[in-house]
Amino acid sequence: MHLYFISRGIKQNRDLFVKFMETQMFMWKRKDLKTGEEKLDGVQGALRPVELWEYVFPEEVLPEVLGMMHIDPKDADKYGALDQSMQTKVLRKMLGAKKIPEDTPVIGNTHYVFLDGMALHVLGIKEDPKVDVPKWGVNQELL
Repeated sequence: MHLYFISRGIKQNRDLFVKFMETQMFMWKRKDLKTGEEKLDGVQGALRPVELWEYVFPEEVLPEVLGMMHIDPKDADKYGALDQSMQTKVLRKMLGAKKIPEDTPVIGNTHYVFLDGMALHVLGIKEDPKVDVPKWGVNQELL
């Protein structure tokens, strides 16, 4: 899964935010192709800067990521009217993203990310396909 957002903030706080985001680890659900059993492996969240950010993580941990970043799907852009702007809609379409469903649960207190002096403007999310990867013997989400 991918979470797209724009950030702004105090430079040193933004740098600390980036360090925290780069070091988060999540459990990644994969299915063994031989046994058919699901297994969990650790995977690092991937922060991909363009200063419009894309954060990549396993789909099933979306509630943890929202909690970690203090994002409420009902109020994803609490710092302005960016969510409803034409520019946001165009960016969302260009990225192939969609709005976070308002009924998405949010789980807090599982990961900590420094957000003081930062504003996050959420653009949307994009799901990854799940495919068999015979090389590794698993069916997994293509992060």
